Amino acid sequence: MICRAVCLVCLALLAPWVSAQGQSEAFSMLARAVSASQRISYLGTFVYQSGTNVETSRIAHYVDPDGNSIERLEVLDGSPREVIRVNDDVRCYLPKEKMIIEDRRGARKAFPSLLPESVNALGEVYSIRKGPPGRVAGFDTQLVLLEPKDGFRYGHMFWIESQTGLLVKARMVNEKGEPIEQFAFAQLQIGPALHREDVQSRMASSATGWTVHAANSTQVQNADLGWSVSADVPGFRQIAGMKRALGPDRPDMVHMVFSDGLAAISLFIEPYRKEDGGMMGPMKHGAVNVYKRRIAGYVVTALGEVPPHSLQRMADAVVQKR
Repeated sequence: MICRAVCLVCLALLAPWVSAQGQSEAFSMLARAVSASQRISYLGTFVYQSGTNVETSRIAHYVDPDGNSIERLEVLDGSPREVIRVNDDVRCYLPKEKMIIEDRRGARKAFPSLLPESVNALGEVYSIRKGPPGRVAGFDTQLVLLEPKDGFRYGHMFWIESQTGLLVKARMVNEKGEPIEQFAFAQLQIGPALHREDVQSRMASSATGWTVHAANSTQVQNADLGWSVSADVPGFRQIAGMKRALGPDRPDMVHMVFSDGLAAISLFIEPYRKEDGGMMGPMKHGAVNVYKRRIAGYVVTALGEVPPHSLQRMADAVVQKR
């Protein structure tokens, strides 16, 4: 009896240490996943699922001798699309519209580069721990769970390849643990002998005469936006604020971005026009929730992969500076 009591006391004393060690390992695995997505060459096909929407993409990621991260992504379902990324510069080819969009990679990154540079900050709003090992696309993996500490964000599950640290599967879940969206490699080669031509655009040669929309050149960064948010959503910090030109006959649109390091909320503020429609309140487009409200002669639109009440709280706090 005494021996059993002593064992129980020892277990109680060890529990916090074991928990802290497990959390530290989980953070280390997330940091490895960030590094692997930047420094390792890979070639594969992944599937994106959200509700009834299923989309398959082929991706090739190459790291050149100078350390540049170069990526070619081709969407295989529906209208053809191709995205070429060199570090943070993105060029998207849309052959159906005969358009090329040039932009900078923003807060919301693409699979498998979903994690922020600094994963330690995620511990402020997520409880992070290791889950059970598993297998994805033939690779041994370790599951890392990110459980929200409040109701203003969704949870995440990341399956990380055991040898290289590459993220091979990611799932976003609601408060009931039900999947909202998922990315998963169906076929993957890690460390193949790629070359620069393997990540060059296959559409560029036929894109002569296409319209080029330079999104990054139509933004005015760090401008006096004329708007502010009077109350924040816990854990979300403003990471960008700009004015976007909508056309010669339209006023600029204000665009602000808030992030908790993983999830992002975008706010758009523009003058109300009758032709834009009168639908206000909550809406949903796939995994993205939307909330719209009018402020005098303006429309505020908040959108993001966060719970609807987070968007409403953010949109309702928008005020025009006097």
